Amino acid sequence: MQFKVPKFLEREPLIIGPLIFKQFLYFGIAALILAYIHFVAPFHIFLICLILLVALAASLAFVKIEGVPLPEVIGQSFGFTFSSKMYLWQKKESLKPIKIMPKKKEKKEKEISLKVSPKSSLRELHSRIRGNY
Repeated sequence: MQFKVPKFLEREPLIIGPLIFKQFLYFGIAALILAYIHFVAPFHIFLICLILLVALAASLAFVKIEGVPLPEVIGQSFGFTFSSKMYLWQKKESLKPIKIMPKKKEKKEKEISLKVSPKSSLRELHSRIRGNY
């Protein structure tokens, strides 16, 4: 049996019109705050808050920095700002004790005497090289 694999798996479903749930939530919270300000504050303060909150909600909903949504960038920047900045390198391996092995006694090889004719001067050169002048 063959199954159809859906394409665009990383795409979030659209809930209300062209907005996904998170985007709708940003605008909904801004609308609730503006409704409260409308009944509490004077009209000119309401207009200032309206402009600021709509701009904030729109930027949180639609702005992406290098493909990363703005709320995630803000969260990462707060995490970086308030986290420890001292990095110490620590070797993860445990130190193993070094075993010092005693040196093995090297056996001297027997000197092989060469068969040299009595007329040759090799024996004389050999003795000069060894320091036996």
